[in-house]
Amino acid sequence: MKRNPDRSPLITVLRWTSYLLPGDFLKTFFYLHCVAAPRRILHKLTSSFYRMDPLYQVLSEFKRDFNGPFSILEFGTASGYSSAKMLYATRYLHMEDDVVIHAFDSFQGLPPVPGKEDKGIVSSDWQEGQYRGDYERLCAYVESKGYKNHRIHKGYFEETLTPELLEEIKPTRPIFVWVDCDYYEGTRHLFEWLLPILPSGCVFYFDDFEFNYGSRLTGEARLVHEVNQGAFGDNVELMHDRSLSLDSDRVYRFMRLADDQVRYDRKPSPAWEGTPRPIGNGSPLP
Repeated sequence: MKRNPDRSPLITVLRWTSYLLPGDFLKTFFYLHCVAAPRRILHKLTSSFYRMDPLYQVLSEFKRDFNGPFSILEFGTASGYSSAKMLYATRYLHMEDDVVIHAFDSFQGLPPVPGKEDKGIVSSDWQEGQYRGDYERLCAYVESKGYKNHRIHKGYFEETLTPELLEEIKPTRPIFVWVDCDYYEGTRHLFEWLLPILPSGCVFYFDDFEFNYGSRLTGEARLVHEVNQGAFGDNVELMHDRSLSLDSDRVYRFMRLADDQVRYDRKPSPAWEGTPRPIGNGSPLP
């Protein structure tokens, strides 16, 4: 009998284990509890997404590679849970003077579901009034911590996302756009507003991308699909960043190909000398 050269070593081990275990019940019990469950746990430990990880990764990347000033924009602030962590991240990384956090929310909770694009296909719809925030409490918190690198914009997007504010934000090139406004309509509104000043490489995090299992028909995932289908031009893309997303589909890099595009100011690399590497050795080691 010809051996399959592509067979996984795991399959070989499982086959020999199966020979040793009597009866289908015991074989099944062993597989579910001694193989499948530990593999799921190990996978979760090593590759599960935690939304604060990309925050620190992005800030560290831009501190290392680019000159500021920068901004982070959070759309859908609610009680300020994430805003507090963003502000502390800039303090921990000594970037308070380089990064301004802009927080946007009505603090009235979700408005009514605006259309079929935000209907729950396989679960309940969003509910009006969910995620109501406390504006005064958030203001008091950031004041008590002594943060100076923040601006809180109270109101619905149609009130706060003005041309004047866009011009104000433009010099502090956005590096991280935190989208937690739940609805497709709001997500499209903020993207259209920001588009003129977005540099290639800006990171987008979509907190509710997996609404309706990430269906391209609804919610934040619909906006990503529309962008990548050319709704905002053939030269614009949201590219899934697997190094930041891990096992999720929540994190993307904005990319634009244009002669007049906004760019970050890259720091010179001390490691690059402009010459190719000399011959070292023939092994796969450097």
